[in-house]
This record gives sequence, C-alpha cells and structure tokens, in this order.
Amino acid sequence: MSSRLIESILGGGDDLSQLHRRVVRVGAAAAWCAAAFFMVGYVVGGDEAMLLEALGPALAAGLMTAQILLKAENGGVALFGSAVVVLALHSVIGGPRTDLPAALALVVICAVGVLLVESRQATVMTLLGLGLFFAPQIWDSPAWPNLGLVMTLSFAMTSAIFLSLRAAASSLDTRYQMLFESSPAAMMEENWSEALAYVKEEYTGRPDRIESFLLAYPAVVRRAVDKTMIIRVNQAAIDLLEARSAEDLVGPRAGAKVADENIEAYASALATAYRGEKSFARDMPVRTLKGRRIWIQARGVDTSTREPASTILVGLADVTHIKTRQEAMTELVRAKDEFVAKVSHELRTPLTAVLGLTTEMSAMEPMSPEERAELLGLVTDQAQEMSNIVEDLLVASRAEIGTVSIHTRVVDLEVELQSAIEGLGVQVAEVPDSIPEAYADPGRVRQILRNLLTNAMRYGGPGIRVLSGAVDRFVWLEVRDDGEGVPDDQANTIFEPYSTAHHGVKGSVGLGLSVSRQLAELMRGSLTYRRDLDESVFRLELPIAGDSDRASPLHRVCAAG
Repeated sequence: MSSRLIESILGGGDDLSQLHRRVVRVGAAAAWCAAAFFMVGYVVGGDEAMLLEALGPALAAGLMTAQILLKAENGGVALFGSAVVVLALHSVIGGPRTDLPAALALVVICAVGVLLVESRQATVMTLLGLGLFFAPQIWDSPAWPNLGLVMTLSFAMTSAIFLSLRAAASSLDTRYQMLFESSPAAMMEENWSEALAYVKEEYTGRPDRIESFLLAYPAVVRRAVDKTMIIRVNQAAIDLLEARSAEDLVGPRAGAKVADENIEAYASALATAYRGEKSFARDMPVRTLKGRRIWIQARGVDTSTREPASTILVGLADVTHIKTRQEAMTELVRAKDEFVAKVSHELRTPLTAVLGLTTEMSAMEPMSPEERAELLGLVTDQAQEMSNIVEDLLVASRAEIGTVSIHTRVVDLEVELQSAIEGLGVQVAEVPDSIPEAYADPGRVRQILRNLLTNAMRYGGPGIRVLSGAVDRFVWLEVRDDGEGVPDDQANTIFEPYSTAHHGVKGSVGLGLSVSRQLAELMRGSLTYRRDLDESVFRLELPIAGDSDRASPLHRVCAAG
C-alpha cells in the first residue's frame, strides 16, 4: 500500500517529465485555492489587504496554468516564478500578519523544488536553506532571525522526507524495470482505460451481464480494442511474437484485425475490467508478425493506482505444444471411437451370418448334401472373415504394447500369394509366372497379401494385377488396381492406425494397411503406396532368401516402432 501511495504522489524515479507535470498541475490547483481563499476573505470581511494578498497566488496560478495550456509544464520554472512572486509581493505589500503564510509557502516551494534537482542536491539545499534563513530579513520581518531559523529547519525536514519518498519510489521503479525487462517470460504493459470508459458508455446494465452483451455485439468489442494501447514490451515478448523490435508492437491496437475466434477472449478481458476485477486469464490463437499461427496463454493483472485499467501487466506463454497435443488426443479418441463402432459392425455382420446359417442347418427340415455343403462353405467364409479381422486386431494391440512375434524362414511367395487369392476368392487379371523366395514369416506375409488384395477388392477397380521382381537384396510384390486411388491430401495418412481414405465402405476397419506396414518393417522390409498412371500401386519389399537363410530359421519378438 505504501509503495502505491509513493508511486501515486511522485511517479517513477525515471519518469521526470511526469513529475514536472504533476508539480505544475498540483501547484496550479493549490495556488488557485489560495487565491480563492483570500478573495472570499475580502468579499466577506471587506478587508482590502486580503484582495492584495490574493494577487500573489493568482499570479503564480496564472503562470502554471499557462504552462498547462501550452503543454510545456516545467516544475523548475513554475516553482522559481512562484518563489519570486511570494518574495516580491510580500516585500511590497506584506506585513507581520502575513509573515507566517509567506514563510510556509516558501518552505513548501523550495522543498518541492529539491525533488527536481538531479545533481549536487547538497549544494542546492544549502543555498536554499541560506536563502530561506535571510528571507524574513529581506522583507523586514521583526521575527527575524527566529523565523528564518524555523523556515530553514522546516525546509531541511520537509526536503529530507520528500527525498526519502522519492528514493523509495525510484528504488521500487528500478526493481520493477529490472524484473520487467529481464524477465524470461514474455510481458506487456497495456493501457485499457479509454476502452473501459467506452464500454461503460455503451453498457449501463448489470455487471454480471456485461460479457453476454459484448459477445452479442462484437462491433463494440472491436471499437473498444481500437482504444487499447500497448505501452511497452520486454525482449521475451518481442521474441515470442517474432517482431523486429519493440516499436513493431508498441502503440494502439487495430480492432479490425481481431479475428472472430478471439472476440470471446477480448470480451472476457473487457468484462473483467468492467466488473472491477484485477486479473484475467485466457488462451487464444494469434499470428506472429511473421505470419506463424501459435496459441498463447494471456494472464493480465491490473496494477493501476489511479485511473482503472490504465496499467495492466500481461504475461504471455506459448501453449501451442499443449494445444497441439490436446487436439491430437481428441482426434485419437474420435478415431478410436469410430474404430470400435466399425469393428463392432464388421464382426456382427459375419457373426450374424454364421448364426443364421448354423441355425438353418440345425433345423428339422431335410437338407441335401449339396445344400449342406454350400451352407458350410458360407459359414467357413464368414468365420474366416472374422478370423482375419481378429488377427489384425491382435497385431495392432500387440504393437501398442511393444511386442509382435515374428518367425522368419525361407518363404515361397508364389504359394502364399495363391493361398491369399484363393482364400479371398478375388479375381486377379495377372499374376507373376515366378517369384523369388523371401526370408520372412509366412503367416505374416499371407496376412499382408490378404490385406492388400482385400483393399483392392473394396476400394479399387475391377482390374487387379500382381507383379513381382527383385532389386538389390530385396524381392518385391506389387498389388495394382485401376480404381480412382487415394486422394492426394490423404495419401500420407492411409498407413496410420484407425485411418481410411474411403469413408462409409463396408468392411473398412482402418487397421489393415497400418498392420501390414508394421509387419513388413518388422521383417526388415517395407510397404509403400504410389499412383502409377491410372493404377494404384501398393509395393511390398522383403529380404530375398539366400543359402545362409535356409540353414538358420529365426524366431524373435520385435518391438513395434
């Protein structure tokens, strides 16, 4: 509380111009009050001496008022002029009864004047003390030298008090400056007083409804933002907002540049000031001066000692990484919820078929061997579909906990490809005449081929082809189809878990391609996608088998990722 009082009276030690303004304005007000007091005494008592005594304060008040009107406030000129007026008039028209008011005026003027002295204060105080001691002798006061001694001692005590207060204010201001400028946190000092006054003109209702009013009238918010001012910023704020210097940030804001998504944040801050609350906190997206979009957390505290909202300190923190993580988690939860719904649907479809077919087979009606064989084939197909879905789910779950079992040995890719084609019943227009052997896990290879062929059946065109070859130390298989392919903006996401570029397609769980790539990489191969003219191409590469591989089959549990 004491520091705020000191700041309110004297201002910061480094803000000498502000101190000059206050000295002139307070002095003008005091001089006019003194002149008015003498004029009232003249009017009430009819004493002409009171009229003459009003002349001195009136002249001093006129001098300081002229400085205010000309916006050239100088405390030294005002005080020196006032002291000359007091000495001159009291010497001419003063008397014993006005000795004490004149002495008090000179003491106060000199004590305040000391505040404006930046160097050689001891010399100046000594000279002023001597001047005050001999002042009563100049105007032939019978109370000299006693009055002179009292004036000198009073001046010394008053000056000491004023200088102590100024030193305290200066120390506080210096520490504040150091904390502000050297703080590693981004900070701004802002003035919202005009914005607050404007909002109070526009809204006179209940304080608890101010935010609803501002949200209903965003134009009012933008006009209020036009009246806010950034006073100063520290280096951390300059770096955060990617400005070249403080000049790029300091000055009035532009309400027209406030994005619609930030109206709520500014409305909340204005409502906080309107209700007289001292602090607010809000997250909001902004663009740096280089155009980069970031999320910041703004925490403001109103430290004003005079006009409300005139000094608001705002701390800024970059929370982009937190927002990005939150958005990623939200998207992951959404994707998994969608995935669970798809899995439930895909498992229910073959399960319903199995239950229906087995129920029909167990019915009492006679059934021919051909019909029973057909139904058993359908049950087998549906059970295999469920088995394939469950197998992908098992691989995905094991990958999430960090282990997937791989049994590598020499694999005849022709056999595995034919098995996958026959198991799915897919029509393939072209298959390779011969395929080099690979060193891999046959079950995992079959799982990959099944997923690639299933993907072509569901999303591709009718023309499905399989090509093969060898390059370097790898054998490759390409599953091609003449469908439309994956949209360009989703080509990089089709291998992500729970992702599919073809929404609403029956059987789309969103794990097949992700699981297939993981398995290929765990077998030291790769799975990629590209568009080749009018065909979509999924290329599987696996290590080619050599003589050493035939002699040493390998079992390992691999960490996924």
